[in-house]
Amino acid sequence: MAKYNLPNEEMKRYEVYSGSNVKQMSKLVADGRVPASVSQIMQRRLNLRNDETGVKTFYMDNYFDTGDAVVYHPNGDVKVVLDSQHLREMTPDTPRNSGALIIGEDVYKALQGEEFKKGKLGKTSDWLSAKEAKAHPVWKTLARDQALLDDYVDYIFAEGKQRFNYDTDMGVFPSSAQGNAPEMRAWFVSRLEGRSGADGRNDLGLDGGRLLGIAPEAPNALGNGTNVRTYTMADVQKFGSAVDRLKEVVNPKLLEDILVMQKKL
Repeated sequence: MAKYNLPNEEMKRYEVYSGSNVKQMSKLVADGRVPASVSQIMQRRLNLRNDETGVKTFYMDNYFDTGDAVVYHPNGDVKVVLDSQHLREMTPDTPRNSGALIIGEDVYKALQGEEFKKGKLGKTSDWLSAKEAKAHPVWKTLARDQALLDDYVDYIFAEGKQRFNYDTDMGVFPSSAQGNAPEMRAWFVSRLEGRSGADGRNDLGLDGGRLLGIAPEAPNALGNGTNVRTYTMADVQKFGSAVDRLKEVVNPKLLEDILVMQKKL
């Protein structure tokens, strides 16, 4: 991770494993780390909203593969499996087809996850409006929490508009089974310039993969919500409007502490 020129404290908590997912996952697990989920990537980006050290830029301007799986049945059904044990156990020797893990029918049936029947994934293969993203069934499943999804959508759309003049973002791009057996891939989260989409087409054997391994002691490493903020983008905007009104009637020097607090939100 040193090549990304990030602070040492960040590297201790969040290690990048670049390269083929089927090769890097075993290294990540052997190091005692867990692969970041889509939800954790979302939360990490939100937590760094006002970072000025360059760490925010790293997370916003890079894509990440995750430990959340998408499983395609030949009949067109799709399962979203969060924190997939099968992905954590994959190696270069795991049977694959077109870059996806091959799993049996019995395994598919036993997988615990959100199943979407054929044609029920919602709007796919296109960019979404903020309203569509907040209501999208796949994003709701991957985010695990509606408040987190709402906050993340507001943030991504604001950043995308400011930096790239995007009005639509966060598309969902699934694949399908390429053979006669169910197949598993990992969800991939795009960088901001790529409109922060959720992509389920990734080839697990490609060298361009990028997994984020989270140390067990890192905040929210196990997805237990310990690092989820109690305020949202709407709260921040409301606070900012209140401060602007105060500036009109109060001596600016008296607001110095409040302005410092505002920068930290």
